Amino acid sequence: MLKLGKTTFILGFIFCIMVIAGCGQKTPEEIFISAQNALNSLESYAATVSYRVIDGQEEREYRFKQWVTMPSSFRIQLIDENNSIGKTIVSDGHRMVIENPKIGDSLELEVESLEQQKPLFIGDFLRFYWMAEEVGKKIHIDDGVEYVIFTCPFSNSYLSRGSQELWLRSPKMIPCRMITYDENNEITSIIIFEDFDRSWKPDQDFYKIGDLET
Repeated sequence: MLKLGKTTFILGFIFCIMVIAGCGQKTPEEIFISAQNALNSLESYAATVSYRVIDGQEEREYRFKQWVTMPSSFRIQLIDENNSIGKTIVSDGHRMVIENPKIGDSLELEVESLEQQKPLFIGDFLRFYWMAEEVGKKIHIDDGVEYVIFTCPFSNSYLSRGSQELWLRSPKMIPCRMITYDENNEITSIIIFEDFDRSWKPDQDFYKIGDLET
């Protein structure tokens, strides 16, 4: 009788472990929904960005700090080789100004001029993704880390056809990289997000642009 009781206890304990383990594992569809919810709820973020551009045999790499408020306000501070702040680009969604603190000069440009370049922002990717008829999503594991990867077509005046990926690191669904491919599936740019902070919120005048001297 005592032996039967021990056996029943062991079987019950194993069953409880299996139930707990099963409850802790999400299905792929649940993971995708969690990732999409994280992107849909993204209102603003701050990050340090490494941006590598690949043009044939030539590669160029830039580093900058980036603050973004959806859908189109941003501040970018370029980081030079000496790890000091270089040019700053600010947009309030209507106007865009490039400031060069080293020479005390400023230049105002049309917001659309930056949109013609390869996307630098998560909002750019999402705009292409939600408008695309065919998109992709998959779960990828690299060195024991799980990523959710969203893929969509991408095109502009510089890249006739191609695709772009947005990688989110699971389980917190933190954006960690964006990769752009050309029509031959060759990588043309890689954006790495470091120290990504989705809880960052701007002050009232963070994107304020004053009147430029003429």
